Amino acid sequence: MSSNAESANESRAKSQCLISFGSNLGDRADLIAEAAGRIAISPLASGYGGLRTSRLFETPPIGGPGGQDPFLNAIGAFGTDATARDVLALLQDLENELGRQRRRRWDARSIDLDVVLHGELVGGGTGLIVPHPRYTARQFVLQPACDVAPHYRDPRFGWTLERLAKHLSAGVPSLALTGGDFQTRQRLIQRLSAEHGITTFAAKQISEPMDVVGNAPAPSPLPVHESTPARLGLDQAGAAENEAKYNKPRTDEPQNFDGEPIAVTGVTPWVAAYIPPLPPLESEATDAATVPRLVARLQRTTPQTRWPAPHQMWPTGWRWPEYRLEVDDLDWAVKEILSALESMRCPLAAVTNDGQWWR
Repeated sequence: MSSNAESANESRAKSQCLISFGSNLGDRADLIAEAAGRIAISPLASGYGGLRTSRLFETPPIGGPGGQDPFLNAIGAFGTDATARDVLALLQDLENELGRQRRRRWDARSIDLDVVLHGELVGGGTGLIVPHPRYTARQFVLQPACDVAPHYRDPRFGWTLERLAKHLSAGVPSLALTGGDFQTRQRLIQRLSAEHGITTFAAKQISEPMDVVGNAPAPSPLPVHESTPARLGLDQAGAAENEAKYNKPRTDEPQNFDGEPIAVTGVTPWVAAYIPPLPPLESEATDAATVPRLVARLQRTTPQTRWPAPHQMWPTGWRWPEYRLEVDDLDWAVKEILSALESMRCPLAAVTNDGQWWR
């Protein structure tokens, strides 16, 4: 079937779905092929032209324990009338049947299947968030995706996957931190610099938010970002409200912070604790080494707010690609930033000539 016919078939579906495959334990190729074959015959993916898959790529393990074997990665795309939750349930059932054991994040795994995009859906719940909150930093997702779905768009900021992949390849691996509080962003860049030698740029202190008491502003008595629900005596609803205050988006962020001038040479990765001035989206200046590839939005979570509301992650009108960074555990957050920077330049080696490896 021609690509035009495939696109026409797929366009009749309710949603264009993008899923990822990965394996670095056992017989990697057989495991991924088995998963793809079962997905292809599922009613969730068999209509509207069926499952289309990228080439298989081998990539080095990123993050996690040392001594891991390389991964095989691929991307699948299909039109579907199924919900994202139904697709996720199918993928998780296959993971269990094919022997995945969930131990640690970034750990070795026999099979790893994820929902990356599901049409225009922006949302989540327990165990699911769509679009995938960290795929924007992962060349091992974006490059294979360009084999089969370069025209798919991220519904949050409107960029095609092809554009996002090219953007990530340009400039240098870099993140601009936003959201959360000044102290957390500063602590993160201090640790990245001192412990890992990452080039960092500090933010300038800005005034803390103030509550209105009577007719005049007054300092908040307790910073909400450092307060646990128990300390504040909050019930579940109050805990969610408290976290929403911390995670509240600011649509004026590009003008809201200032800091050390971004000055880099060569291909040195960097992280800034503020958003530097961003060029117009259509400008060639977006490729400059001093322009961040992604804006990393800090998020705190609780069992009640494990997946924050979509508007907290993706403010209306914000058009720069973002990456979600949970900061409940700063040790974990530092490792996640390092993994994101490494993922932006992850080398990929195609091990098949086309996407027919599972047939």
